[in-house]
Amino acid sequence: MNRWLVLASAGWFAVNGVTAPVAKQTTLQGEELARQICFLISADDRREFQALINRSNLRLNNLFNSVRCNGYTLLQFAVTAEALEVGSLLARSLPSRMIMEPDHNGRTIFQWAETTGYDSSQIIQALRQRLPSI
Repeated sequence: MNRWLVLASAGWFAVNGVTAPVAKQTTLQGEELARQICFLISADDRREFQALINRSNLRLNNLFNSVRCNGYTLLQFAVTAEALEVGSLLARSLPSRMIMEPDHNGRTIFQWAETTGYDSSQIIQALRQRLPSI
């Protein structure tokens, strides 16, 4: 009898479209994800920046090549926003070959920093320590 009651009530719920409340998990995609990444860099919120990357199953290497904030790379944007926490994370986490790749204007991060006046930035100094041959 109990088995019949459970099956009948499960069938009734399925037919009538009644479902148990499910926690809504929002996933950001595309431009909204890029906007959120740029916001977190400008807010210098390293913890939430890492959490967003983990929640979205992304890798910093892929983000660095695909996301631009106000026309800057993520590292350049961190320097301009004076986002020391996120900038230091990027400086530590990105491969040196990616850091040394020229941007869309053909300049490396160090050349860009010298021409724009950000050469004394703490993030640029951290990059110089990490890549001493430059």
